[in-house]
Amino acid sequence: MEPTPALPFIPQRPPFLLVDNILQCNETIVVTDFRIPEGHILVEDGHLGEAGLMENIAQTCASRIGWLNQNRPVRIGVIGSINNFEPIELPKVGETLRTTVALQAEVFDAIIVHAEIQCQAKTIAQCDMKVFVLDATAQNPE
Repeated sequence: MEPTPALPFIPQRPPFLLVDNILQCNETIVVTDFRIPEGHILVEDGHLGEAGLMENIAQTCASRIGWLNQNRPVRIGVIGSINNFEPIELPKVGETLRTTVALQAEVFDAIIVHAEIQCQAKTIAQCDMKVFVLDATAQNPE
């Protein structure tokens, strides 16, 4: 698959955007990239912080939901829990993250995933995350 801009598939907007492109997406896996820009709201002392890493994972989850529900209103997800978060290294401004989210389970409107962020071919963070997907009709009443 060609890199596809993620913006049409996620509810987040600048300045809180933490994914650039969807590199791969199917029912069980999504891979995104994100080049860390200077001046991003979650950059401190030249590094993307831990909150930015977690939000990058959440937005990668959102890109999967949006990709699989194309031609429908973008659905919003809410983080239910983050387990085993392991920030190994904080990436620098100008570096590109490659985030892989693998579906572990999907029950009703909850998805459970394992996520890994790589930078320069090295794992820099990983965690398990539970996301609840809100009903699109509740967000867009007609």
